[in-house]
Amino acid sequence: MSDQYDVVIVGYGPVGQYLALKLGAAGYSVACVEKWPQQYPLPRAVHFDHEIARLLKTVGLDSRTNPIIDQYDNMYRWVNADKEVLLDLDWSGVGPSGWHTSNFFSQPELERELNSYIEATPSISVFRGWEVQELDEDADGVTVTARSMRPEDAGAMSTRTFRGTYVVGADGANSFVRRWMKAEMHDLGFDFDWLIVDMHPHEPMTFDPPAWQWCNPAAPTTVVPGGPGRRRWEFMRLPHETIETLNTEETAWKRMEPWGLTPENSVLERHAVYTFRAMWALPEQWRKGRVMIAGDAAHLTPPFAGQGMCAGIRDAQNIAWKLDAVLSGRASDELLDSYGPERSNNMQYWITFAVGLGEVICVLDPEAAALRDAQMKAAIEDPSLAPPPPPPPSLTAGTIGSHPFAGHLSHQYRVRRGDVTDYFDHVEGYGWAIISTAGSPSAVLSEENLAWAEQNGAILVSVGTGDGVDLVDIDGGYARWFDELGADTIIVRPDFYTYDAGSLAGLDAAVTELRATLHATTPAAV
Repeated sequence: MSDQYDVVIVGYGPVGQYLALKLGAAGYSVACVEKWPQQYPLPRAVHFDHEIARLLKTVGLDSRTNPIIDQYDNMYRWVNADKEVLLDLDWSGVGPSGWHTSNFFSQPELERELNSYIEATPSISVFRGWEVQELDEDADGVTVTARSMRPEDAGAMSTRTFRGTYVVGADGANSFVRRWMKAEMHDLGFDFDWLIVDMHPHEPMTFDPPAWQWCNPAAPTTVVPGGPGRRRWEFMRLPHETIETLNTEETAWKRMEPWGLTPENSVLERHAVYTFRAMWALPEQWRKGRVMIAGDAAHLTPPFAGQGMCAGIRDAQNIAWKLDAVLSGRASDELLDSYGPERSNNMQYWITFAVGLGEVICVLDPEAAALRDAQMKAAIEDPSLAPPPPPPPSLTAGTIGSHPFAGHLSHQYRVRRGDVTDYFDHVEGYGWAIISTAGSPSAVLSEENLAWAEQNGAILVSVGTGDGVDLVDIDGGYARWFDELGADTIIVRPDFYTYDAGSLAGLDAAVTELRATLHATTPAAV
């Protein structure tokens, strides 16, 4: 007999935890099957952006007030060997999602926080110490077979099965689920070894700015926060160094000497050598039948843009809203076909961007570094010499409409309803949202489309400054944004990406098209 669940998630890192929380909150039964008996106690990911801050708030983690999060408000600076500025990436202030552009944290603390939310969610079950060995898919679901890795079962061939309507592999770079799916990885050939050193100084350390890249051809180095009270250093392996000699406690302390850190004034939390890679699963192979992959199981990115975990959380949010629609009968299973193309295209943007940054710092030839420095310093003096900034990342395929902004991340601004003033999410909640500055969306929708909106819990609101609006546009943010879009109405997906934008007069037709896209042309019976 197998325990029966709506979804079985293989892997219990932040991606698996986030997905479990989203599905559990929607009322689905979820099993999280994790190989390791205990939580991994050492740091790994340290950064997330404004989009992920917005997503984490949907499961209860408020990065504005939570003490495990350090909101960043400065430049991310790139300097040459002489510490002259080559590039400043502006990571200050609030991003378009309404949250701080950048945030730093310690992954063990984040996992403990998310785990506490999971423990309070009765529909989620966590099974630690079970290594998945086999998947067996049939017409109605997938049977997951795992063997025990628990100390109490040492020496015994203890196995257990879990039955899921769907299975998601969030089981890391060496994913068993990806291998079972036979998903092929596209590799950009970016391959560098780096020593990661995570430190917990006894006293706070001051860096201005706190995050920077030292593009020194003699020793490329990264220096960033590691969450409140912590710091991280990353050192590129040089040609004469071996991984074995680099990955020692002695080497880690020696690298800390120039920074004034010793065993007497700090704690070495971790030293590890990682190979930075740039690769992703082919778009059509993120899903095979009832099985999908997410996070590092589907893609690997160099850390220079701080987007590794961010990408995995985006994967989980994309899967969550689509599985909710499919499991509830509000959309066809075919909706899941859009997962891979949507997320792969978006992820390729971030991987390519991170590789571009890596090609700046991973330069060991002094002459090539000098030429790089001269070009980048000249661009600072004359911005016309700098390459144009890339367009923002977007979804270029999948469940999106025809407006040029369709597939782009939506914005969020402050609004007021009655006596409550806050950002849109905190006033209205989460899910499908139709927002208009031209009047009430519900007034122009047909009965069928109103029924769809009600069944899907869609938020239908007018926003503006005049009489009769549902939400007052406190700072004029929505008015400015809609003016930039050349639209007065926008449809926002549950993952905060824009489905479509246009006129209020054309909204009914757009919602009709959306229903067809979701393969649910008539509302399912409640």
